[in-house]
Amino acid sequence: MGELSAAMARVPADEVDREIELWLGRISQALDLDRSAIYERDSAGQPVRVTHTWRRPDFPAFPRNFDPVKFFQVTVDWVMAGNPITFSRPTEIPPKLEDARRFVERWGPKASAVIPMWGGGRVIGAASFGKFRSARQWPPELLDHLALSVRLFGSAIERKQSEMAIRAVRTELRVASRRNVMSELVASLSHEINQPLGAILSNLGGVARLLSQGNPQPAMALEAVNSAIDDTKRTAEIVRRIRSMFKHHAEHKTALGIGTLIDEVVKLTTGEAALRKIALQVEVSPAAQRVIGDSIQLQQCVLNLVMNAFDAIAEANSARRAVIVKVAPEKTGWVGVSVSDSGAGIAPAVASRLFEPFVTTKKDGMGLGLLVTRSIVEGHGGRLWATPNPDQGTTFTFTLPVADRKRVGASRRA
Repeated sequence: MGELSAAMARVPADEVDREIELWLGRISQALDLDRSAIYERDSAGQPVRVTHTWRRPDFPAFPRNFDPVKFFQVTVDWVMAGNPITFSRPTEIPPKLEDARRFVERWGPKASAVIPMWGGGRVIGAASFGKFRSARQWPPELLDHLALSVRLFGSAIERKQSEMAIRAVRTELRVASRRNVMSELVASLSHEINQPLGAILSNLGGVARLLSQGNPQPAMALEAVNSAIDDTKRTAEIVRRIRSMFKHHAEHKTALGIGTLIDEVVKLTTGEAALRKIALQVEVSPAAQRVIGDSIQLQQCVLNLVMNAFDAIAEANSARRAVIVKVAPEKTGWVGVSVSDSGAGIAPAVASRLFEPFVTTKKDGMGLGLLVTRSIVEGHGGRLWATPNPDQGTTFTFTLPVADRKRVGASRRA
């Protein structure tokens, strides 16, 4: 029990299911049982499903898509109400649970203990422990230990579900943040797309006129067609960048060049910078190394900070209108990415709460951009902070681990 308690407390949420099945086997083998299972139900009225099982190699597995309610509705309701069931032989099953008795007499086991599983103050499922080869007794002390084991399982499952829910909320926040940022870019992106589309139309119109005249100038026609092809590629690239910001994808961290990633964001925001008459500069140190990260999420971080910088300059109506994105080594094993603006700076009353939900310095802001950015950065092992510039404006900086961090650390120790 001590080992089980420690294991359930320290197991990461992603490994809870594997650990529970491991311990179902250990408990069953220690008690000379033949099969055990965990049943879960998401909420009242939802179906009860088998989620974890263990069995001896020579015993049949649970049928695929096994539905307990289909075979013993009354018994399922009894257990989900918080009542255990134990029997050393089928004849000990109470008459009010006749549906369970009929099932057991046909399919086994010969002895079983079914224990409600609690989580978050409610019954979220149950655990069953059965012996098919012979009858067996269930002493009160043993049942107490099994009940504690099942409660530990329930706590671990509840923790896993909570962390999954938190991740889902974070994902929704990121999508909301992307939509908010992209809504600000719609005007400039429409202008940026309309330019190549207009050029394509003009070039194809010229080709049509030349063809109607028997194409007296083939070189000019070829040049017009090539220009239309280039403009089509340019339009497709703009659409690709927009889609990459919205597409659903599983998190995938890999080694990537942060300078190349920032170039993608700069291409996406060049039109907006031109409309707002803001000079957007990028400075990538030659000493900056490749980093480990998810490219889509990191693009969102940079995009959030760049768009915030644009808004800060616009709202302050600054005479000097410049945003500088810098990439440079931050310290051994880390790379720093900073976005500096020439806006009015951050008011002291807001500075201490800048990364809290729904706190914003914008007139129409949602207060999600910096929250999402910090969540992404911390998910990559880095940190995000803001510092006032010596002259005017603010610089936001975040750090990322370099791709060959282990090698850097080994070199430093040597």
